[in-house]
Amino acid sequence: MSTTPTPYNINGVQGKRWTCKTNEEWRHERANSIGASAVGTILGANPYSTPLAVAEKMRAERRGEFDYTETDAMMEGHAFESGVAYLFERKTGHQIIQSSSAEYLLRRDDIPFMHVSPDRTYWIDINGTKNGKNAEANKGILECKTTRMPIDPDNLPLSWIFQLQVQMGVSGYTQGFLAWDVLSVRNSFDYRFFTFDANIFNSVVDVCRDFWHNCIIDGNNPEPVNNDDIIRLYPTHTPGKTVTASADVQQKLKTLSEMKSTEKELKDEIDSLSNEVKAVFEDAEALVDLDGNVLATYKASKGRSSVDSAKLKEEFPDAYQACLKQSAGSRSLLIK
Repeated sequence: MSTTPTPYNINGVQGKRWTCKTNEEWRHERANSIGASAVGTILGANPYSTPLAVAEKMRAERRGEFDYTETDAMMEGHAFESGVAYLFERKTGHQIIQSSSAEYLLRRDDIPFMHVSPDRTYWIDINGTKNGKNAEANKGILECKTTRMPIDPDNLPLSWIFQLQVQMGVSGYTQGFLAWDVLSVRNSFDYRFFTFDANIFNSVVDVCRDFWHNCIIDGNNPEPVNNDDIIRLYPTHTPGKTVTASADVQQKLKTLSEMKSTEKELKDEIDSLSNEVKAVFEDAEALVDLDGNVLATYKASKGRSSVDSAKLKEEFPDAYQACLKQSAGSRSLLIK
């Protein structure tokens, strides 16, 4: 499933443009290269995902296995993208190019393993007195973001910056904006202007080239970076199999064992102090100082209903068996 691409030449950058009729068509086409939104994760700048997760998703999509499940965050992003673009247009005076909201992607001819799908483009010069209003050189990229995390305008997420730089580098556009709205805060819309940085882009391309060939084409896994990655790669153990620990690993085990001992001592101390304070409350809801300021509260939570599994198994064995759900086991690290 693919559309016929058309060539583009923007500020000397040559490539192909795929204009897709549906989101499904766009997803199938993008499976053939690394998108700008994945670059921050590949570079380790996204706390919500890992290179391994990206590699597994991309390899699955290249096999034709697509997950069309949308998270709440994804739905909010799509729903409020137009609002961010509208606010950007009103706040800056830059006119949004309405046709740029279509599903499309761009690939440079010399780096076909990368693609971009900008949220919007805008006219740099509204009156068209520079370059001509219809010229590609008179366009910039707008990347729209919605989030619930606090954003420091002077310290924006690196994954956002990498995404915009890749969009400019692949498309050939020389400037762009990041615009965002924090959904949990009123009057939080803001934006920042960026120009294309060839040094950042070229460094990113080198990393993505290696990732594409090594992890996507050849199927090698990136190094795990967190516990989820480790469980994803090695969900269970092989009975009887052993691995010889190096001196470095043995030292890490020793340090970990010492830290766990300290952790237990601290937990015991915390529990002891907590119980002493709880005893002071008796049946009171709050603990206050002499001026009546609340220092702490100790409230009972509402009770909850639960199934008595033992009784269900004994009195209704068939229903118990029918409701059993098999889940994957977990792996526990036990230091000897």
